[in-house]
Amino acid sequence: MAGVILTPGVDSPCVARCSTALGDAVCKGCGRTFEEVTFWNVMDDAQKQAVLARITAERAAATPPDMPAV
Repeated sequence: MAGVILTPGVDSPCVARCSTALGDAVCKGCGRTFEEVTFWNVMDDAQKQAVLARITAERAAATPPDMPAV
């Protein structure tokens, strides 16, 4: 892999349920796009942190608020 720099500093959010391999644009398991999954090992730590922040924000926005106690 000449010219490729692997950056192992930030763990992958992969949960081994990749749906991008099945044609989804965004993985239903980890929340990364096909491109993010493909290039994860060559992204620098700042890029990986940005992906993780986006995933966290999207999941928070999609999570319904707790139901009020009755």
